[in-house]
Amino acid sequence: MIRRLLLGSASALAFAVPAAAQSPSTPQEQGSGLDTTVPADDNVAAPTAAKTGDAVLDRLNELEAKVAALEARNKQLESEAAETATRVQKVEVRAAKEVQPGPAPTFSDVTDSFTFHPRGTFQIDYAAYHSRAGGYDYSNGTDIRRGRIGFDGTAWKVWRYRIEAELVKNSVNLLDAYIQYTGFKNVVLTVGQHKAPYGLEANSTDALNEFLERGMFTNAFGAVGAERRVGASIAYSTPKLTATVGIFGAGEGVQRTATTPDEAYSVNGRITYEPINDTGRVVHAGVSAFHVSQIAANSITLGDRPGTRVDNGLIESVVLGPVTTGTAQTKGVRDATYWGTEGAVVFGPFSAQGEYGHLNVNRYGTARSGNFDGYYLFGTFFLTGESHGYKGGLIDRVKPFNDFNPAAGHWGAFEIAARYDRMDLTDHAISPLSHLASSWTGGLNWYLNPNTRFIFNYIRFKGTNSPLVVAPVAINGTTAKGDAYATRLQFDF
Repeated sequence: MIRRLLLGSASALAFAVPAAAQSPSTPQEQGSGLDTTVPADDNVAAPTAAKTGDAVLDRLNELEAKVAALEARNKQLESEAAETATRVQKVEVRAAKEVQPGPAPTFSDVTDSFTFHPRGTFQIDYAAYHSRAGGYDYSNGTDIRRGRIGFDGTAWKVWRYRIEAELVKNSVNLLDAYIQYTGFKNVVLTVGQHKAPYGLEANSTDALNEFLERGMFTNAFGAVGAERRVGASIAYSTPKLTATVGIFGAGEGVQRTATTPDEAYSVNGRITYEPINDTGRVVHAGVSAFHVSQIAANSITLGDRPGTRVDNGLIESVVLGPVTTGTAQTKGVRDATYWGTEGAVVFGPFSAQGEYGHLNVNRYGTARSGNFDGYYLFGTFFLTGESHGYKGGLIDRVKPFNDFNPAAGHWGAFEIAARYDRMDLTDHAISPLSHLASSWTGGLNWYLNPNTRFIFNYIRFKGTNSPLVVAPVAINGTTAKGDAYATRLQFDF
């Protein structure tokens, strides 16, 4: 249509003003300016009109060539505009990725090659105790159970890192400090201070475990050759199978001098298998083991608290170290070996989980070795219908169907739980005394949202020949018994 109008106008001008074929002498004589040459675009070559010798026909051919050039230029501008819009859209998408929202935002560059994520946990506990036997005066009150702060992220896409510190009992320690390489399919290489492969509760983050504290034997045996240590590990993981093995030294806090032995070292491994892992349906099984040598001072102490740490008294404790007989002294503990099993099932709002562990402590010379074991078993039920989950062989985060929002009539998720926990440090080849600790725990968990939880535990505990028995034995007996009413406010990100 534009071409026809231009050609029509040009024809009229050509017949009306024959002299227009000559060059105008003044600006007023330039007329409509149709003869003005359109600047050629660098990317669009303007067609050249063929000369016929007829002034009018040559004028029309020239105008037609200019119109064709304008149409080509218009198409090019439309293409460039579309490309610019696409680029703007991509920039907007990348900009949205630079800060990903959450309880703690994740920062990243536009290529997602580098990310930075702050992380932390705080747990505030309160506990009140009632002594039923043993004469021990428990300390009631509050406690900052954990205060953690750190950060993690990725670098060059295939590297991960984490640095995190922890405040416990007014003492600050380095918790995690490691890097990981993830460039191999299903394989992760880790170097630095991190969790050694060992059990389900121990390798899961403390913020996601069911009760205030892990099973007693898990803490007692893990302190010998697991928990967080400086070392290197390799992990293989698929949606159903995980396998991790590593070699570790001691934790970052170990100090050595000319009078102390070399650093302890251990080999740790853990395998898990989940033949079923769907929403509301899980079957989990696993085994783990470690062997630790060159134990510091050739001595270990086995023991734990009864399900809460506000009072720091050990319900059961056994010390294995050098023994002096006359003028001779044994070297104490040579090494220790642990093996354990774990299992869990989830069926809708119901779940059950348990672990068993056995520790063998080998001593020098003719001193008898010690054999100790323990286990726990618990069941839970969500009153609001949610389900527990497991991911990568570990306990996963609970996400309420509705986060706490009273204005909308939402109150979060509620869960009840019950656990039996037993740790047996009795070995009559070492001592004629029995050292058996056990507890029953009833729990109520209130999940306000995926990152905020209130926990209430009622713990009824007992320990034979316990350190919590106060002399004289004739009055207080040899068994410590008590009740603990403990609560926790927890937030993690």
